[in-house]
Amino acid sequence: MKKVILISLIAAPFLIVGCGGSSSTSTSTNAKITGTVPGTLIEAFCDNNYYAQVTSTNNGTNQHPFEIEVPKNTNCRLVMTTNENDPANRVITEIAFSNGSTITVNADVDLGNIPLELSYQNADDRDGDHVVDTPLQVNANGVSSSNTPVQDANGNGMVDAYDDDDNDNIPNAYEDDDRDGTPNLHDDSDGNGEPDYMEGNEHNENDNDMGTDNGSNDSGMNESNDDGSHDNNDGTDDNDGHDNNETNG
Repeated sequence: MKKVILISLIAAPFLIVGCGGSSSTSTSTNAKITGTVPGTLIEAFCDNNYYAQVTSTNNGTNQHPFEIEVPKNTNCRLVMTTNENDPANRVITEIAFSNGSTITVNADVDLGNIPLELSYQNADDRDGDHVVDTPLQVNANGVSSSNTPVQDANGNGMVDAYDDDDNDNIPNAYEDDDRDGTPNLHDDSDGNGEPDYMEGNEHNENDNDMGTDNGSNDSGMNESNDDGSHDNNDGTDDNDGHDNNETNG
């Protein structure tokens, strides 16, 4: 499993997931990270259990814009996934920076175009869990970075969401612990906009397969999302938040 170091998130509980971009509103305590990607799910894991996810906006090109909001002056880890709804071709990429694997911003920042891998056949994934073994380094001006672990309870350098606790080559985020047909990443049993596996003890009925209470991954986010609907190659959205026709994120 790849070793990338993360940080412990800040208590800025909210973020919004939106199909085709972020629907969050910037505040004096938050900053926006923007950029372009080839059609992608973008997640931020931050200190104090802050979590957010957005999907890039399909603008008909191969550089889809995205915007995600994070707390200022807080260590955050970014993870980006192409082909999210195609398990055989999914490519999960951790983002790194010049001085480490986590980013801290105190103002809005543009990461520019991020050349994520679209073809799983070309991805460097020796253990077969669809998480690229080497984080993709992105150059960013006006930010600081470090290797302080974030949301990494077992200290292995990987955010807990993308560990593979039962060694079945499926990251925890894409398991279906309650067997309802929806992966943990988008499963919102109580309809509050937060993935169950990122919530606290109120969701311990959805403990993961290795018997670890998902409360260890409590995110404390107030995300209001559409469960991560995704960009299609045909430029249309199937409106149910699970676009199975997507082949490149």
